[in-house]
Amino acid sequence: MKVITGTGFTVAALLFSVSGALAAPTYLSCEFAGSKGIPQMFNFVLDEATGTFGVYVPASGSQRMEKGTFAAGKASLNEGSVAWEIDIAKGSVIRDKRMVGEKDGGTCKTISHAQSGFED
Repeated sequence: MKVITGTGFTVAALLFSVSGALAAPTYLSCEFAGSKGIPQMFNFVLDEATGTFGVYVPASGSQRMEKGTFAAGKASLNEGSVAWEIDIAKGSVIRDKRMVGEKDGGTCKTISHAQSGFED
């Protein structure tokens, strides 16, 4: 009986540690081709546990947090005039500029909270 109890405790501890790791927010820096060869940078924080999707624009310092949608390794946010879809595993982002009817894509890399520009 001690083996089963010990094994059960180990499995429960392992599941708890894995779920805790999955619940940590993901910070990304994404780059889009810009005009005149200057890339446009956007940083994102994706927190599936709280359902929040944050956008930070390093060039202007603007920051916003909204409720996003999370499913199948992707995160999306509809801000009305602009919609974002990030494929976390592929490190790619699609920006749908609905106000002008254009879509473009960019590449993302994982960064730390300190590098992200997001305030605590």
